[in-house]
Amino acid sequence: MLVLVPALFLSLVTTGQPAVSEIKIGAVLPLTGPFVASGTYFRQGYGMAVDEVNQAGGLDVGGAKYRIALTILDDGSDATRSRSLVEKLVTDQHVNFLLGGYDTSLVEAQEVVPDQYKIPYVEGGGAASEIFKRGYKYVFGTLASIYNMGKFTVEFITAQQAAGKLPKPLTIALVWENTDHGKDYETALVEEAQKHPDLFKVVLNQPFQLNGSDFSPLLQQVKAANAQAFLSDAHLPDYITMHRQYLQLGLYHQFVSYGGRGPDQKGRQALGPGADYLVAAVWWTPALKDPASQLFTDKYTKQYHQVPDWFQAVSYDTARVLFQAIREAHSLGGPAVRDALSKTVMHNSLLPGGTIRFTADGQIVAPYVMVQNTPGNTVRIIWPQKLPEARDPILPLPHVQ
Repeated sequence: MLVLVPALFLSLVTTGQPAVSEIKIGAVLPLTGPFVASGTYFRQGYGMAVDEVNQAGGLDVGGAKYRIALTILDDGSDATRSRSLVEKLVTDQHVNFLLGGYDTSLVEAQEVVPDQYKIPYVEGGGAASEIFKRGYKYVFGTLASIYNMGKFTVEFITAQQAAGKLPKPLTIALVWENTDHGKDYETALVEEAQKHPDLFKVVLNQPFQLNGSDFSPLLQQVKAANAQAFLSDAHLPDYITMHRQYLQLGLYHQFVSYGGRGPDQKGRQALGPGADYLVAAVWWTPALKDPASQLFTDKYTKQYHQVPDWFQAVSYDTARVLFQAIREAHSLGGPAVRDALSKTVMHNSLLPGGTIRFTADGQIVAPYVMVQNTPGNTVRIIWPQKLPEARDPILPLPHVQ
């Protein structure tokens, strides 16, 4: 059962079937405001996972079948509202479990509630390491950290330098959103540059405010830095705005990456060929050819008539790992499921490596996949090279107008 408050109520209980008990799960997502696209994708991923369980007759918990009733509230991309709505789900809706929101700032606001009420909370929308440094025991995350994204990006660049595709040292203009998310990325890049001055030189290191409308002054600094590479940590709306203005200013770099942005369908629709050849480190891609990823891609495409991004796959797996822990706990008790989450190993994950397990602080350890946009709204996996789907990157980047 999926409930969108206040606009939509959808029951998946088949007419004529005997009534069964329910597991109440709540989530607060940005279904309006700056993060509406990503929040909508998370709603879709959660819904697909819930549908699968309910259509199969429910979730088996200690030999009894339970249908899942999912209630989703809209926080309007506002952190203060997001926190209060999560508490509302617990105190008014009496949910058994919580699925997380999208965006680091919203997840950081939400995560104070689960420990207070001893309700397990699994999120796939916040990847800043700070989320998992606060000592909360009921918070689990399925996104590999942004810090590790920065490290992974540097590993890829180093390999391209060794192959003669990028210069040594590579001069970098680095800009990052002024959040814990952005600070993770900046920290990783600066650490690597300090350790390997023969390979990297950061010639511009500048933060920017989240949800900006005009990045022209920042991009003028990027232009003046005369760097060979442009690296930006940005959320989807800022990436679209920033790269549109980057193109309008006629900027060019041999290597351009917006962290995890680039192959996003919203971005490619907004930027068209202007997004071609951008490189991104992502948590999942439909270019993966393993059976689980291809099955998910086919199911999503048939249901929503578009290609999925990582948002939908990660949110789908976020719900599925919670369901697995509930089954393994043989209980609907919060502490029992929390303990099961801390020990669970999900082997049929869509994520690179195919496994979800959590460290002691609740965050996943999982690899990234580096991809590059190619013309015609296509994408290729370019790293790690050991993947059978991997192809050579196109570097230095071609000039794109």
